[in-house]
Amino acid sequence: MILRHLGRLGYAPALASQREARARVAAGGEDELLLLEHDPVVTLGRRGGVVDRAALERLATPVVETRRGGLATWHGPGQVVGYPIVDLERARLGVPAFVRRLGEVMIGACAALGVGEVVYDDDRPGVYRDGRKLGSIGLHIRRGVTTHGFALNICNTLDGFAAITPCGFADLVVSTVSRERGASVPFEDGLEVVARIATERLSSAPGRPASPRIPTRGS
Repeated sequence: MILRHLGRLGYAPALASQREARARVAAGGEDELLLLEHDPVVTLGRRGGVVDRAALERLATPVVETRRGGLATWHGPGQVVGYPIVDLERARLGVPAFVRRLGEVMIGACAALGVGEVVYDDDRPGVYRDGRKLGSIGLHIRRGVTTHGFALNICNTLDGFAAITPCGFADLVVSTVSRERGASVPFEDGLEVVARIATERLSSAPGRPASPRIPTRGS
């Protein structure tokens, strides 16, 4: 897997980078992982989402419609975003297994950053600690190649989440690794850990689970 650090980007250039990477992978190139930090933006999945546009205007946060699964979410500084561009057929992975593997990446990153007891929730794809959401997952798959991906809250503000209904759940509480740890975790530390764990987990042997068990809600 080729790892590409894109730095901090607006949503449009990041989307263009995904499309370019997808074209390379679809043409037979090696799978890629794009890691970045977004300028503030709210993205809507294919099913739309509930947002307070007036509040987002006050925060200078644009709203963008996307082709990924899911509903509304926020991206911005302090949050590690990963876009894995993967040929699932070549990797011999089904969609549910791949989504769970992304959850495993974020759980591993949280543990490495000092936050344990984080679990993956099949019903609300993402990772949680005591019901508080730390990371989200939303994919688009075309002809077996994935785009979009995951986002892990490291040290970002939560103001943008207050202006939306995150993932369609009005009672959902969003948190960050820093809040859960009770101490500031620099974005750069989160990025380094995610890069290491993601390349390990997503580059494992095709079709074989990267670890024997992923913690899930209720387990």
